[in-house]
Formats: sequence, structure tokens, C-alpha cells
Amino acid sequence: MPRPRIDVPITLDHDQTLVDREQTLSDFDQTGSESDQTAADREQAAADSDQAASDRDLLRGGDPEAHGSSREVRSRSAQRRQYSARGRGETASARDQVARARDLAASARDHAAELRDRELATHEPGLEGEGSEISLRAAENRTSAADHRALAAEGRVRAAADREQAARDREQASRDVTQAHVERDALLRQLAAAETDGLTGTRSRATGLEDFDHEIARARRAMGPLVIAYVDVVGLKAVNDAHGHGAGDALLQRAVKAIRAHLRSYDLIVRIGGDEFLCVMSGATIKDARERFGAIQIALATDPDRCEIKVGFASLTAEDSAAELIKRADAELPASARR
Repeated sequence: MPRPRIDVPITLDHDQTLVDREQTLSDFDQTGSESDQTAADREQAAADSDQAASDRDLLRGGDPEAHGSSREVRSRSAQRRQYSARGRGETASARDQVARARDLAASARDHAAELRDRELATHEPGLEGEGSEISLRAAENRTSAADHRALAAEGRVRAAADREQAARDREQASRDVTQAHVERDALLRQLAAAETDGLTGTRSRATGLEDFDHEIARARRAMGPLVIAYVDVVGLKAVNDAHGHGAGDALLQRAVKAIRAHLRSYDLIVRIGGDEFLCVMSGATIKDARERFGAIQIALATDPDRCEIKVGFASLTAEDSAAELIKRADAELPASARR
């Protein structure tokens, strides 16, 4: 009795799915490359902006006015660096997705190869028989089996290549993430340096006055009190002239240390001049502020390295701007503190 004909379906749909996935991966790789280029362009723009700001300061002699005029340029440069760091992080995530997709494609190819081997096993056994028709079908089956073997081998080669590429993508993603973290840390240090007075650790004038505006807005929203203290460190010029600027710097540092020790951790302290500081106390009254600064003056007076400060106070009213509030506190300074 002749054996029944064995028809084995060819898995073309599966092959097409893999081809489509490879095209998607190729497009994804192109997107990653374009993201890398965008990040590089942003870094170059940031470097150019930094150089422009530096050149501008140099031409103006490095004076405070020139530094202030180029501050906006530096701020834009910092933003570009932040975008660049974010772009590197996004590129790293994209590379991870490509790596995972390549692993899935490799597994699919291995599975397809295994299916072809099984189909081949179905083709080959027991096809010998009599008659030209059976012999022809056997030849067709053998040819189909050979084709399956070739496709299976090609699939395994591609799977191995996909895994190698996935490993390279993960290594690159790891490098990108590390670089992004380095750049973010550098950016944070740059921002902190720009916003902090290097000598005393208080807020710098420009950034501190912006923070002061925010404190006023917050106090008005909460309908709560706000008091400022305008502080003048007495005798800085005399100390500089008699003992040098190192001694003058130490005088300022002692004054700020005492102020910080008696104010709350969230109270704002801004250096607004060489020997002048602004202290902003939200939720406090004039009485609270006077008591705190009375304790500060006692602490400074009893310090072995004596230091004296003069203080003027002002409380926020509904009509006050930041400048008007500062002006009132300055006017409250004892007459001996004015120059």
C-alpha cells in the first residue's frame, strides 16, 4: 500500500516577521545615531556660549558689570549642557531597547531553526517506494529539506550576529549613562558655584535676590509675615588695611558663621556687598528677628576674635517691592554703620 503524501508548510510568515523586526531595529539604530549627533551639537553650542561669555568678561576687564551682563549667556550654556546630559540618557535607554529587541529576534531565529529541523525530520524518513510519482515527491521533499537546512543555518548565523550587536549596544549604553551622570554632576557643581558666594557660603547677590523675590511671593500667598535684616560687618576696611585681606576674609566668615548658627536652616542669607548681607526670615516678626540678632551680637562680642555687626530691620507690607523693603531696612541701620 502506497504511503500517504506528506505536505510540510513552509514558515514564510515567520521569516517575514523577522525581516520586519530587523528593519525596525535598523530604524531604531538610526534614531540612536541621530540622538548622539544632537547631543554632540548641543555640547558644542554650550562650549561656544561659555567661550563667548569668557571673551566678553575679558574684553570688559573682568569687572562685576561685565560678569553680570554675560550671566544670561552662561545660564543658556548651562541649560544646553543639561539638555545634552538628558539626551545622552535617552540615547542610552534607546540602546537598551535595541539590545533587548535583538535578543528577542535572536531567540526567534533559533526557534525558527529548530522548527525547520523538525520539519526536515518529517520530510526524510520512509519516502522510498516504487514508481516515478513517489520518487518525484521524495526528491521534492529532499530539496525542500535542503532549503530548510540552509535557512536554519543562516538563521543561526544571524542570531549570533544579533547577540554580538546586543552586547556592543549594552556596553555603549553603559558608557552613555556613565557620561550622562558625569555631566550632570559637573553641571550641578557649576550651578552651585555660580549661586554661592565662594568666601562665606551665602547666596550670591544675583541668585539671592531672585530667591528673595520668591520668598516675598510665598509670604503673600500664605498671607504670613516676613522680616529682613540688613547686616553690616563693622570695620572690614580697617582690618584689611591693618592686617591684610586674609584677616578681612576671616572677619566676614566669623560673622556669617554666627549668623547661620542662630537663624533657622531655611532662612535665606545673601551677600549683597563686600561687607553687607541680607537675611530673610519668613514667618517671623520684628520681635523674633531682634531677639535672634541680639544673641548673634552677644556671641560675636564674646568671641576671642572680636567681631561687630550693625543691623537694620524691616517687615513686609502689602505695598512693598523687594527694593523698597531693602531700602527701609538699610535706613534702619545705626548711623555709625553708614559710610
